[in-house]
Amino acid sequence: MLKIGDFSNLAHVSVKTLRHYASLGLLEPVWIDRYTGYRYYALKQLPRLNRILALKDLGFSLEQIRELLDNDLPADRLRAMFDQRQEEIQHRVLNEQARLQRVAERLRQIEQEGHLPEVEVTLKSVPAQTVASTRARVPDMEVFNQECERMRTLVQDWVLGSALQPANLWMMLYHNPEYREHDLEVEVALVLHQPGKADIKRGTREVSLNVLPAIENMACLAGPTGSPSLSESYSRLLTWAESNQYSTIGPLRELTLVDPSHPGSPYSFTEMQMPVESNLIWKQKYIANPYRKENEMEPKFVKLPAFTVIGLRYYGKNENQEIKELWDTANRHLNEIHNVSKDAAYGLCIGPVDPVVGEFEYIAGLEVSKVENVPEGMVVREVPAQKYAIFTHVGSLDKLRDTYNFIYQTWLPQSGYELTGGPDFELYDEDFKDFAPDSRFYIYVPIKE
Repeated sequence: MLKIGDFSNLAHVSVKTLRHYASLGLLEPVWIDRYTGYRYYALKQLPRLNRILALKDLGFSLEQIRELLDNDLPADRLRAMFDQRQEEIQHRVLNEQARLQRVAERLRQIEQEGHLPEVEVTLKSVPAQTVASTRARVPDMEVFNQECERMRTLVQDWVLGSALQPANLWMMLYHNPEYREHDLEVEVALVLHQPGKADIKRGTREVSLNVLPAIENMACLAGPTGSPSLSESYSRLLTWAESNQYSTIGPLRELTLVDPSHPGSPYSFTEMQMPVESNLIWKQKYIANPYRKENEMEPKFVKLPAFTVIGLRYYGKNENQEIKELWDTANRHLNEIHNVSKDAAYGLCIGPVDPVVGEFEYIAGLEVSKVENVPEGMVVREVPAQKYAIFTHVGSLDKLRDTYNFIYQTWLPQSGYELTGGPDFELYDEDFKDFAPDSRFYIYVPIKE
């Protein structure tokens, strides 16, 4: 799965737009992390997004797009609709040409579905690098090249004035975690030979001397400058990362090798670099707990009938550990619930109720056989019959992130299952020992084949 920022970069669509499409039910995230509110998308959702964007640029309303997509609009029909619309657009003013280019790009991606080109991506380690750099917020793409050239000049003048030795390697770092058309956070850097202990100026208000950290796993795509394009490089790198079970962990880097023998064309060779981390690391963290039993390495599967939970409700994004506070209160009042049918507590998660902001509902409660005399301040929730994959969390609360990363980033993409969208829950029975090293509770994830 891809983080919403990575999916945004891959598709050249802002996070705000993705949130809006989710709120309309056009394109919903496959999973929302209840602890951070962060959304995750799957690469297989890109064809649907391409169709949404192409149809939108062709002038269809979002309601019309929903109807067209429900009828599984094929690429050849979309191409015919585009050709008809293109004849009209050609008579408009020049600023409409940008719209046609966007549509053409979306169509090209749609037509390549299922047979993407070979991904010439290599994985290597990159040592720490000393750079002189400047960072700025570029207002929009119209002035992007002009602003980057200004930043290069600033850096180059400072390096020459500081008697530093450049390594003939320029670097662009794209710090926005998602695609943006405005306010792009860009850093322009010149790689330096190690400055040593010379007494040099540390920088100015705009230019500074920095050390970029070493990256153990850097996914790289190299070629002549401008080929492939930045957007295609993103597509290839992210496709490779998802196919090989990696996730991004830092800003995309664009390295350009300077050719001193051709001063008229200084930027001749480019390498796109994306820092990544193997999803298998989360699996190793999940398995490595010495208190984990061998039969707990993989999930168990069960079909449960519908049941009812009564408990205290929290609604939000759990930004300040509100769920922990909810349980502190619930533990003092759950004995007020009548007709309890199981000696176990439930952490029932429903949502996100609001996919735009990522807020969800969480119930700390108990399963009941009959609803009557509901305690004041508590709510009743019905859970439908579902099939579940059951995972065991062993140990402390601060390791829970590793368990959820294993479930959603490692196990689920390889399992052949999909999420149903129904409520999931945590079950706390006699194995739970308040997050002691050998404490256990069970995470029920609703799935379908």
